[in-house]
Amino acid sequence: MKRGTTLKESNAQALVLDRKMITRRHTLQLDRERCVGCELCTAVCPQEAIQLQKGVLEEGRLVQRPTVDIDPQKCNFCGECVVVCPVNALGLLIDGQAKVPVWEFEAFPVLTKQITVNGSTLPIELADTVVEVCPTKVISVEVKRNKAGRITAVESVQVDESNCIYCKQCEVAAPDVFAIVHPFEGLIRLQRSLCPAGCLACADICPTRALFVTNGDLFLDDRFCVYCGACTQVCPAPEALLVRRHRVRHTPIKSGAWIAAVEKLISAEMAAEELELKSQIKRRSVMDHMPGVPKRK
Repeated sequence: MKRGTTLKESNAQALVLDRKMITRRHTLQLDRERCVGCELCTAVCPQEAIQLQKGVLEEGRLVQRPTVDIDPQKCNFCGECVVVCPVNALGLLIDGQAKVPVWEFEAFPVLTKQITVNGSTLPIELADTVVEVCPTKVISVEVKRNKAGRITAVESVQVDESNCIYCKQCEVAAPDVFAIVHPFEGLIRLQRSLCPAGCLACADICPTRALFVTNGDLFLDDRFCVYCGACTQVCPAPEALLVRRHRVRHTPIKSGAWIAAVEKLISAEMAAEELELKSQIKRRSVMDHMPGVPKRK
């Protein structure tokens, strides 16, 4: 195989693109078990290399998730898809090390994701609850138990942040212990009357349990939505579900590449605000270097 050619391997568990150059090796990995087939990576890809293949429904239930396919001839290993993936399904290695080129070259901001944990305040009666409510099972609680097996003290609370999806399930369960900041602000609306009879596909795909089933009926708790849009990709009645991203929290803008991505991710109004902010920063930078113009403090 010619050096520089991108090889592709795909199976039910993973998709891997691998490109070996003389001095560098790029490897893009997709974990299909984590991927929920949302619309974010397909939206931001500047090369239009990512395609989403529809899931399969039977009698209103999801029997096969939507799947992502990546064109090895188009992918340039920029890492934009890695940055926006809400479920940590994508990873990029350069020479075996986790790296994101659009961060290295300051072409893309870091999205603001944060979880603060005050484990010392976790009540013993919630020790099992916070573990159970986490949809990605990244919370672990060390406790002391008596001979009867009852918890007598909480020793520590740990969170694997590399796999956290910042859904706020833990924060709602124990607000004095957890505080979550998620990058996207938006809205989700469910019009249950417009759902096809017996359809629960959106709950099957929702990674955060914002859409859930109780006693055979579908419900929405928008506190847990991360606005990934996976539910809209499987809904057979598009008018029944609405997901919109209004704003995104991130580090300061340094490149027009982010503006192009924002226009595809969030509302037109917010994209316009991002563009104006970038213009203001550029104008101030020019003025700072003009002779005779007082420098800003």
